[in-house]
Amino acid sequence: MNTLHSLLIISQHAWPLQLEQQDMPWHYWRISSYPAHPQLSQHQLALVVVDVSLLQSNQQQLHFNQLLKHPSAQAANVIFYADQLPSAKQLCELVNKFTPMHVLSPEDDDRHLEEQLRLHWPIADHHQQQRWLEQQLAEHVAQFRANFFDYTALSDQELSEQVITALYAFFQNNDEDHLCRTYSANHLLTQEGEANQYLWFIAKGEVVLKKQQDEQTLEVARMQAGSLVGGMSFVTGELGFTSAVTTMRTDVIKLDRVTFAKVLDSSNHLLPLFTNLLLRHFNRRLQKSIHTKLTLQSTLNSLDSAHEQLIEKEKMAVLGQLISGIAHELNNPVAAINRGSDTIAKQLPQVLNSPLSAKQQQLGQQLLEAAFTLTPMSTSEIRQRSSNSVDLFGDPITARKAVTIGLDRPDFRQQYLQCSDNEDCAELINALSSYHQIGNFLRNIQVCASRIAGLVKGLKHYAGQDPEQPVLADLNEGIAETLVILENRLRGFEVECNYGLLPVYRCHPIALQQVWTNLIANALDAMGNRGKLSITSRYNEASPSYISIIIEDSGPGIKPEIIEKIFQLNFTTKREGNFGLGIGLTVCQQIVAQHLGRIEVESELEQFTRFIITLPLNQS
Repeated sequence: MNTLHSLLIISQHAWPLQLEQQDMPWHYWRISSYPAHPQLSQHQLALVVVDVSLLQSNQQQLHFNQLLKHPSAQAANVIFYADQLPSAKQLCELVNKFTPMHVLSPEDDDRHLEEQLRLHWPIADHHQQQRWLEQQLAEHVAQFRANFFDYTALSDQELSEQVITALYAFFQNNDEDHLCRTYSANHLLTQEGEANQYLWFIAKGEVVLKKQQDEQTLEVARMQAGSLVGGMSFVTGELGFTSAVTTMRTDVIKLDRVTFAKVLDSSNHLLPLFTNLLLRHFNRRLQKSIHTKLTLQSTLNSLDSAHEQLIEKEKMAVLGQLISGIAHELNNPVAAINRGSDTIAKQLPQVLNSPLSAKQQQLGQQLLEAAFTLTPMSTSEIRQRSSNSVDLFGDPITARKAVTIGLDRPDFRQQYLQCSDNEDCAELINALSSYHQIGNFLRNIQVCASRIAGLVKGLKHYAGQDPEQPVLADLNEGIAETLVILENRLRGFEVECNYGLLPVYRCHPIALQQVWTNLIANALDAMGNRGKLSITSRYNEASPSYISIIIEDSGPGIKPEIIEKIFQLNFTTKREGNFGLGIGLTVCQQIVAQHLGRIEVESELEQFTRFIITLPLNQS
């Protein structure tokens, strides 16, 4: 058997090598799991260090308990080594069960580890006395920790009743300051915005918490028997958040900080009791605040959804009014494309099977290409040029046809003369006219297709959805697309556009296009069947820089008493079915506000109405 008492370390971690040196007061013994009884019989244990990770299960705790009950270990001190602390509850259970002298951690360096092991080495007399003192302290700490968790099974009401009962017991025959009081209804306990020096326990009755907001008094909560009032301001020293007023005859216990400290010092039992009650009180307040915030967030999301639906409803209403005009605008170019394709279908076989010579076919191809860029001539110009070309083409009818296809132009006149020898002029010009007609109708189809594409693009943009994040866009282009959509309604009006040189603007372009559509449609409705519409865009480089869009009409103007109402929801002066939902200008104002801009209106009766939209470039 060893002559020295043993230091047993049960751990899977590496330990300092100096603990194994010969000059140490112990025999060093380190193992990674619990030893068998025959091994224990060869040692006299004075200090046992165990890794907390080896005490997780009931079976491990049973092994360690059996080790400490072995005759060789009954007088041994115990130290925990915690690589990672367990939960507070589990640690308290282990402390209560095995009463360790100390808890070591990986943060302790080698020198500190050795010092702690020497400090708790129990062989010297003074160490035995220190051990006894530390055991007493550990027992008190363990008792406090155990008592702290004893109240978790109690309901809020049961815990409050225990606190109130303990307080009344403390003040029994000891209430010279009359801290246990009874107040009638409408008595003020705490005042919003003022310092609070007291913690109020409601033993019986009811207290309402009120808060001032926008010159109104709002009820925040009603506190029943067992509740705490003024807890947050009492603990933190902050000004009162609400005013507390009794609603009926109410029994309270009023504690200032000095008395509160005396109460806690009077009994070890009261500290965990009060701590649990305060924590629960603050936790309930926090839970209620979180619940209120979630409810408000849900309400806000619902309002955002309703707002988006409102904007979409206005957009679809305007779109519905535009559809008939857009359909008419589409019908004209589609009809032109149909006519052109029919003509090309008839002329193309004649051109492909033409008996013309190579030079004549080359001239025909040049006439076809020239038809793409040929500027239309007025009737008087055709008449004048035909009269001047009769000698060249033989007769007035043939000359008119030749002028129409551009044969009298200097560049084509010479080629015509070179390939018309011994040819019937009328027959050759008829054949060359087929080339011109094909080119002319191809140009018309191209123009009409571009027109249709422009209408579809504008309509698609207007009816589409903006991305969540703003994008860079050309505001002038958005206004031009709006005019394309409204072109059918613009007939009969004088439209003047003064587009300034604008920087690209980070925005929601489809939403802003809805603003332009509403304002222009309103202007057209106001003017009736004729008038002048002026649209101006400007970039102001002043600091802060901004873009201005001005939409002005020459209509009858707006009466001063009406101008104040035009941005109100559901206000309209229009006839039913004429863009009159009463939400257009409201939506416009909201969209502009989302871009941190503003919309203003100026008007003079029988003169003009002018809407000015100002959009800042810096939206941060």
